Amino acid sequence: MGAMKTLDKGQDKIKKICEALKNETLEPAKKQAEQIIEEARAQAAQIIADAKKQTEKLHLASKAELEQERKVFQLSLVQAAKQGLEALKQSIEHSLFNEELHSLLEKHMADPNVISKLISAIIHAIEKEGLATDLVALIPHTVPPKEVNRLLAEQFLKKLKGQSVTLGDFAGGAQVKLEGKKITVDISDTALQELLTQYLRKDFRKLIFAK
Repeated sequence: MGAMKTLDKGQDKIKKICEALKNETLEPAKKQAEQIIEEARAQAAQIIADAKKQTEKLHLASKAELEQERKVFQLSLVQAAKQGLEALKQSIEHSLFNEELHSLLEKHMADPNVISKLISAIIHAIEKEGLATDLVALIPHTVPPKEVNRLLAEQFLKKLKGQSVTLGDFAGGAQVKLEGKKITVDISDTALQELLTQYLRKDFRKLIFAK
């Protein structure tokens, strides 16, 4: 009986020691482990949330960049279209307006009748202003001077140096130089084309390129 009682007491002591170890070591360790796991889960959830936000930011940034590139591309297309249209207009204007106007002026202003009338009008205007001086009348290099001299009234022919017109370096129209005053009245085809172009180009553009 004494041995059994001693054994029971020994087992009680072991049991108490185990309980003490459990309460003082294992339970705190278990709670700490659960806390660590919970914190790890929270951190993982935060990392996932942060990653999701970062992904959304990158997506939005990428979307904004693509939208900006699309707008730039569209603007480039619009600008290219405008430039192409303007180049086409200039090409049409050059072919239809400039070349036709030049051809028309060159054809009609190489007519001796037209040239003689231009010279007469210029001399008359010079006389009206009282600019008495030596006059030199230049005509297109393709027109014989004798034809223009024949058509000029004697009163105007006498005003010219050598009583004759002189060949110039232009294709149509006339020029009259006031030698004493170093002035040239220029109604050549080139000068007239420049003058007409200033006034007619807008009307031409409105007519051809009206919206």
